Amino acid sequence: MACTQTLSNIARPCGNGKGGLQTTIFVALRSEVDLAGIEYVETAEPYNTIKTLEATNWYKFEFGKNAADFTSEAQYDGTTGEFSYFKNTLNLSFRKMDASLRLSINSLLADECVVVFQDGNGVNYVLGLEEAVTSESCSHTTGTAKTDSNVVSIALSDTTSTLPLHASEAVITAIKTAMESEEGE
Repeated sequence: MACTQTLSNIARPCGNGKGGLQTTIFVALRSEVDLAGIEYVETAEPYNTIKTLEATNWYKFEFGKNAADFTSEAQYDGTTGEFSYFKNTLNLSFRKMDASLRLSINSLLADECVVVFQDGNGVNYVLGLEEAVTSESCSHTTGTAKTDSNVVSIALSDTTSTLPLHASEAVITAIKTAMESEEGE
């Protein structure tokens, strides 16, 4: 049976949307991304979906379930009375700092990036194409008791003129394939 719910005459899917992100994100240094070679899927919607996105190297970050979230907030400009841009923020939490994670976090803190990720509903997003993704904050928390957490939290953000672009499943597949071929060499 089709869903007929609407919100101010905008069709709305039935059921609850899942929050959070999938447990993997892919990051490339912005200087290694072919920004001129990006192809888009033509859509009738006011934004396009990215069909191809190539980079010299992709880096994979994995984290636990419910350890990441994404927000995109319209920023209001009081002088013009309009919403002028969107601030997009990825909050990531990684358990247990080790040498490899430490090096990767240091790279995220120092470099401008492009980030590809999937939300809990299976929608793929790309950040960092209009303006680079940069680190907004980073903290490492640990304690002495067994029950104390050992967590590294990092906030990555960028700004866009519209809501963040979507990426086709082909982009995710191409990134995974490129990473597998690098591992095989």
